[in-house]
Amino acid sequence: MKHQQVVVDYWTMLKTSALCILLAITGFIFLRMVQTIFWLPKRFKQNQERLEAIAKQYGKDMDPEERAEIEKIFDSNEPLTEEQINKLLDGSRPADAEPKKQQ
Repeated sequence: MKHQQVVVDYWTMLKTSALCILLAITGFIFLRMVQTIFWLPKRFKQNQERLEAIAKQYGKDMDPEERAEIEKIFDSNEPLTEEQINKLLDGSRPADAEPKKQQ
């Protein structure tokens, strides 16, 4: 049997390594996308439930007149104006609260 010379082809090794790394990265991205398909609806549902609980908590302390006014504004098809927003924000502050003094 003859001795054979082994020639190391660095370019092919580098190209193969880069393709393997690229395949691993695309596989990771694909798995994350599949995970997101199942994870995101659950996350949205939990967030919606949390927001509804907060709205109920704040809704208990609200006057019926103020609640009716807010529902009227949000049920309309027109966008909120800055004046309406300021009116809602000013109406939500307690009347007995004193403004802080500037030092």
